[in-house]
Amino acid sequence: MIFKQLFKPKWKHPNESTRLGALSQLDNQQHHAILQQLASQDPSSKVRSAALKKLNDIDLWWQACQSDAEPGIKRLANQKVAEVLMHSPQALSSADKERYLERFANEKTLEQLALAEKTTATKVKLINRLNKPQLTEQVFRGADEALQLQLCQLVINAQLADKLVKHAQGEAKTRLAQAIEEQQLAAHMPQQVAQQSKLLLAQLNALRDKNDYQLVTTQYTQFSHQFAQLETHWLDEELRTQNDEKFAVLKNKLERHIAILGEQYERQQAQQQAQQRSVLALANLSALAEEISNAMALRFDGNEQIQTDWLHAKVAQAEDMLQSPDLQPGAELTSQRQELKRLFKQVEQLSDYEQDVEQLRERLKEYQAMAVAETSAQLDAALMRETELAKGIQQSLSALPKELAGVWRQSYQQAKKAWFAQMQPLLDAQQQTLNQARKKTKDLRRLINQGRYRVAFGVFNGLETLYQELTEHYRQQVSREYESLKTTLSEAEDWHQYAGQSQQTQLLEAALELAQSPCDDANERLAAVKKLRKSWQLLGPHVEAQAKQEFEQQIETAFAPCRDYFAEQQAQKEQAVAEREALIAQMQTLDAQAQQADHDIVSLEAQFNQLLKQWRGAKRLESKLYHKLNKAFNEAQTAIAERVQDYYQHNASAKEALLEQAHQAQQQDVFAATHTLKDLQQQWQQIGFAGKSKERKLWLAFRRINDAVFAQRDEAKEQRQQVHNDLLNEQQTQLAQLQQQLNACKEAGDYQEVVHTVSALNVERPLQDMKKQLLAQAQQSLHTLQAAQRHAHYRQLRSALSQGQALDKRWLSDSKLALAAEQLLVRLEVTANIDSPSSDASLRMQEQVTMLDEKHQGVAYSLDDLLIAWLNAVGVNEQHQCLGEQQQLNRIVSVLEAVESQ
Repeated sequence: MIFKQLFKPKWKHPNESTRLGALSQLDNQQHHAILQQLASQDPSSKVRSAALKKLNDIDLWWQACQSDAEPGIKRLANQKVAEVLMHSPQALSSADKERYLERFANEKTLEQLALAEKTTATKVKLINRLNKPQLTEQVFRGADEALQLQLCQLVINAQLADKLVKHAQGEAKTRLAQAIEEQQLAAHMPQQVAQQSKLLLAQLNALRDKNDYQLVTTQYTQFSHQFAQLETHWLDEELRTQNDEKFAVLKNKLERHIAILGEQYERQQAQQQAQQRSVLALANLSALAEEISNAMALRFDGNEQIQTDWLHAKVAQAEDMLQSPDLQPGAELTSQRQELKRLFKQVEQLSDYEQDVEQLRERLKEYQAMAVAETSAQLDAALMRETELAKGIQQSLSALPKELAGVWRQSYQQAKKAWFAQMQPLLDAQQQTLNQARKKTKDLRRLINQGRYRVAFGVFNGLETLYQELTEHYRQQVSREYESLKTTLSEAEDWHQYAGQSQQTQLLEAALELAQSPCDDANERLAAVKKLRKSWQLLGPHVEAQAKQEFEQQIETAFAPCRDYFAEQQAQKEQAVAEREALIAQMQTLDAQAQQADHDIVSLEAQFNQLLKQWRGAKRLESKLYHKLNKAFNEAQTAIAERVQDYYQHNASAKEALLEQAHQAQQQDVFAATHTLKDLQQQWQQIGFAGKSKERKLWLAFRRINDAVFAQRDEAKEQRQQVHNDLLNEQQTQLAQLQQQLNACKEAGDYQEVVHTVSALNVERPLQDMKKQLLAQAQQSLHTLQAAQRHAHYRQLRSALSQGQALDKRWLSDSKLALAAEQLLVRLEVTANIDSPSSDASLRMQEQVTMLDEKHQGVAYSLDDLLIAWLNAVGVNEQHQCLGEQQQLNRIVSVLEAVESQ
């Protein structure tokens, strides 16, 4: 045995160290088979590891990765296979590579291979398997259109569509844009559909309070159709079920309500139709009565037998129509029955009227042949004859029924009109003379009452002449007044001569008294002077010269104080005349401007109305002078008034067109109609005045439409507001429940659930602040809890590293960071904001630049990621103890202490 040991190769020596020493002396080419044997079969893991490292063959690494019993070798082999595949994706067969990726590659390796893989199918498979948003984003940014298209669903699932759509190409860009649109719809459509459904349900419920059958039926159909068209797939199952149940309940109630209204509507329609039939039957009866009446009037102008038979047939027809069931009792039917009975009776008595008709015909012929007076002497006889014949004709007409008398009366009126037309010149002359005589009698009566007998005597002479020119017929109309005046004047003639001297003395005394009294009112003094003069003139021409001179002196003295006053009045009058003449001149100038083609009608109207206002406000003048100036002003403003009137008419037409548009707007949706009416209001304000006769009427009609539509809008807004308030109450309740849920949270998962629920909750604007506060509170609570948990983990890790204890499982996962331990340690110190040793100053600067560059690319690693990567780099033994050097452990402990103190 000793001899065998002496000649046995050292790589087969039982001692592990001897084999390791012999292994280092073996040549890779010459001793390849031996090295393979050592790598796969040596009992020592260190020998196998050394052999594998010396050969560094992908197949051996792959074999060790699959079958080696030592976890450390398997982990090393796994890492080596990953490194080879990173640089040479085809180093393993497709089956082995697939098996490696499925069973042995860790997450870090898979992520690195996903970035390096060239085959689209494998790359997509790896990215889908990892399902990491950062990795997906990184690959998508640099991918071509085909790869982007295959990654679209993953991008959408990771909610990266908004972020990556600008980097997408071709069809992938289209698909992401569609996904964004669908996400946007998903964000607001549930709330919108919920509001629409609540509004429609409220509108349906409101129909239960309306009693217009046609309106309720139409709106029920409309609202039901709109409810059926709602995109309820946006709602959750519970809300959709609630809405369907509410709609079903409302549908049943409304159908019962509509059924009741329908019965009432049918009864009303039946009543209306019966009433219409009754009105039609009454109209037919009235037409038949009129036909019978007209036929009776023409009874004696045709074949008597045929006409009589026809009338009896019409009477029989009317009697049948009176039995119609369509006729409804009432005042109109009663009146029509009485009229028809009267006509029936007259038809039966037609033969009794024949003698009266014949007599009337003879009298009418005699009247038509009556002679016409040629002179005033013949006038009275002709008028007496006409009166006698007219009386006889009236008696004959009164004996006939009105239907028969109507035609004959018309013939009589025509004959009378023709006769009096021939007599008209003589009649007009007599009437004119009669009017003059009457006027004279009134003047005489007034003069006598005033005591002006001398003037009255002269007027009576004129009356005497006129009275003699009248015929006896016309004299009778003024004879009584004529005789009375004649008697009065005859008695007064003798007395007047006796009373004249006494009246003269009285007038002189009155004039003297007036001259000596103070003048307080010029108009009263003027009236008194005029009255004394008129009274003096009544004394006649026989007054003594001395008395006359004395009277004139006293009158002049009495009137002297009035002259200044009336001079001032004259000046004011002249000023008022000048003011009005100036307005006339301005109106004439304005008229000349209006003749020009480029005149501004709006400015013209304003000036025109201003001049009219000034004319009406000008000082008053005496009637005669005012009418003269007013005539000139009217002549000047006529042409302008026509233009202004045309302008008003144009404005009225424009406003009528707007009014018609307003009527049509009432057929639109109430909110669209409101918008339309607001536009019409602005257009209305741009149109000028439409004239006094139309402006107010048009405005009132336009305003009525506006008031009605805006009232409907307010009602609709109230309904919407009610729905909005219900939604606010519901959302407020949800937020209150979430607040209670937040207060009861104990674990991070509970806090995360609240944060997710609040974030996904869509609330109305008034509740946005409440939502933000609740979300901030939940996030702060979650952050505080997570910070406390992280600090607890850091304390446990610091304790394990300081005392060489086993590490917690959370620190033993694989890392995707392929950096050296020194790099990771520096990065940890940078992250914890503590200084690194001066010897690592250059490395710290390099790592800071690298970290900043990675951050700009959207890549960032947390403190936990760096700690796990550092533990992977320094290694962990089978007892889960860290194998790092003591110096590095001390620096890690410092990092953890710094983090805990922050």
